[in-house]
Amino acid sequence: MSASIFGSWTASSHNFFNISLLLTLVLTIFILFSVGFLFAVTALKARREHGILPKSLPWSGRYNELLASFRANVRGATESAKLFTQGYYKYSKEGKIYVVPTWTKGPQVIVPPSMINWLAHQPSDDLNAKDCTFENMQFKYTVHHPEITHNDMLDLLIKRDLTRTIGTLNDEISEELELGMEDLFGTDTDSWKEVGVWDSMITTVARTANRVFVGPELCRNKVYLKSCSDWTRDIQVSGAILHMFPKFMKSAISWFATIPNRRDTRINMKHSVPLVAQRIQDMTEKLNNPTSQYEEPNDLLSWMVRESFKRSTPSERTPEALAYRLLLLNFAAVSTSTIGATNAVLDIISAPDALQIMAALREEAQRVLDEHGGVWTKAAVSKLYRIDSVLRESARVSGVGGTGLARRVRPENGIVLQDGTWVPKGATVGVAQGGIHFDEEYYDHPNVFDAFRFSRAREEKLVDAAPGEAPKNEDLVTTSPHFLAFSYGSHACPGRFFAANQLKLIVAHLVLNYDIQPLPFRSANTPLGDVMIPPVKVTMQIRRRAMKA
Repeated sequence: MSASIFGSWTASSHNFFNISLLLTLVLTIFILFSVGFLFAVTALKARREHGILPKSLPWSGRYNELLASFRANVRGATESAKLFTQGYYKYSKEGKIYVVPTWTKGPQVIVPPSMINWLAHQPSDDLNAKDCTFENMQFKYTVHHPEITHNDMLDLLIKRDLTRTIGTLNDEISEELELGMEDLFGTDTDSWKEVGVWDSMITTVARTANRVFVGPELCRNKVYLKSCSDWTRDIQVSGAILHMFPKFMKSAISWFATIPNRRDTRINMKHSVPLVAQRIQDMTEKLNNPTSQYEEPNDLLSWMVRESFKRSTPSERTPEALAYRLLLLNFAAVSTSTIGATNAVLDIISAPDALQIMAALREEAQRVLDEHGGVWTKAAVSKLYRIDSVLRESARVSGVGGTGLARRVRPENGIVLQDGTWVPKGATVGVAQGGIHFDEEYYDHPNVFDAFRFSRAREEKLVDAAPGEAPKNEDLVTTSPHFLAFSYGSHACPGRFFAANQLKLIVAHLVLNYDIQPLPFRSANTPLGDVMIPPVKVTMQIRRRAMKA
């Protein structure tokens, strides 16, 4: 009996082993086939993208070798900053155009600084800035309502309403900074607390921005805020994945690549749609009944609902459509300002003279606040010259780099650039932003983080200025051919005024209320495609300041 059982068990084990071996073999073959297929697809895609450009254009990072296009794209993914810099000094400084390969955005046609003014003022029908964003983020596949991305409502609200009312919103932002930083950093004046710089800045930026967008109830909802930041991250990841595949495969691949996006959207809508629906109902009743006692909140959601009433398309007025616009707005506002805030904090606390910088910023913030009765008015924030300078200098030395002033060619027959070079439809044209920001022709000691580079002359001018003479305007929101953090020309970022105001208040509140221990060195930013992202794992030691009675 026992022998029979043992024999049966041995046979079963042998069969199980054979089945396991077969499954392992099949899985291995499938993985190898998938990797090989992906390699072939990306190699062919790279070859096609590179092949449409004129053969006469020189490249930075592409050589005469086997699988030249594919290997160039790999270099674009792993050493993009190096390729942009090498090309800038080899070609741009000589007034020549060159091409940089990138993994996620295709080849970038880089024009020299002498063509910046021409590039910045070309009509959108020829060279379009938005087309670059839509293509880079793959909005056709990565967003739930791609038609909303082509709608002008958000641009209109930012330019007309948000920028105009910035000064009236500072009390709300300041209140949220006080409450939010207490949640993050605590109130203990004796013990240091270790926090992640990136994590604390993305929470602070998202919370204060959403106080202006949707009001106090939702901006303090941690699940809602996390869904906004998660969606911002996941849409960029899914867009980068989809860039690897040719157009005919994107619809199929997008179903899998955007699973995180759809999850984030569901979580977000669960919290935002009820608030939006209630706001629509309240404002509709107020519109139909002028005697209603309802007081409309002064936030972007109210402006959006009011604007939707003017639109003829019913689908633009649904709670879901407006809530999705809020999600898109978070993508635009939170990601860029988080990068700016994180870079600024890291640049300040890792500078050799970090303590002196923080002391100078604190002195300015306290002095300006006292001069304006303890209230952060629009005029008060505009007087924060040192804080503004720190933010501008950080944007210069630690900015995202990559292709500045990116424009996508629209005409079917391509376009002829200023120097006579022809580039085809679909090509991306821009400038080497990092090269310009580190060029000693435009900046003294460009490789040094000089916190007060842009405020020093302004403060001296205030002391020595003749009556009625204004200091030179080199503040954060001022764009120029040599400072491209917010782009330049007719397509300069319309939200930069709100972003600058928010960032200045964040830094002011931080230095007034907290001590931060300096870091021994500045951790390098991380390449993500052709752009540079702040390190997300760096921590800082922070402690609430003991205020004098």
